[in-house]
Amino acid sequence: MDVTQIYGIGFAMVITVGVLVARPYFAKGAREKRTLAKVPNSELANVSEHEAAKVVGMLAYIGEPLISPLTGRSCAYFDIRVEQYVSFNGQTDWTTIIHESKGQNFILEDGTDHVIVDPTGAKVGITVDSHTESKTFDDPTDRERSYLASQEKDGESWNLDKTTRYREGILEAGELVAVLGRGVREPDPEGVAKADGFRATPPMRLRMRGSQNVPLVISDDAATLN
Repeated sequence: MDVTQIYGIGFAMVITVGVLVARPYFAKGAREKRTLAKVPNSELANVSEHEAAKVVGMLAYIGEPLISPLTGRSCAYFDIRVEQYVSFNGQTDWTTIIHESKGQNFILEDGTDHVIVDPTGAKVGITVDSHTESKTFDDPTDRERSYLASQEKDGESWNLDKTTRYREGILEAGELVAVLGRGVREPDPEGVAKADGFRATPPMRLRMRGSQNVPLVISDDAATLN
């Protein structure tokens, strides 16, 4: 099966704040993870330009990393979901009140080569590794309270008497990450600066990016790394 036939995902990385339709949190990113798990790994050194391929490597930062709002961890990407246990039309269930994702360029290295990855617009299936909860007589942490305040709209505060749970997942330096997309060769800015002579051929580097037919898919789930 061609790699392009495996894509069947309808989730895009966006920054969203507000009340969303409730759904089980464990389903978050499941389609992305299934897509990546179906594709065999390729070594970065063997990825041809414009070829759709899945690569797995160790993440490294480019410049200063992001800081995740709920846990204060350094990362290249974070995904946060805050849910409250609320009643609606006579039924009580978890409802998402805040969902925020944010990422920046990072490097993957697999021992054969390295690649630049830009997660903007990617479909991301991230492992949630921070789970906390607050409720009446069990106050949010200072970071949780600060984060909720930063997401308030029109001066309205969140109701902290309701049972609230906080979920955060990150992509951080040193962890293995799987990326599926098309490889593109581009001039390496660092290499260009070191090139000798006016006629020297500038060194190239590999960048993984998505397209309309082959969107970029990223995950750190263990099932996607083999």
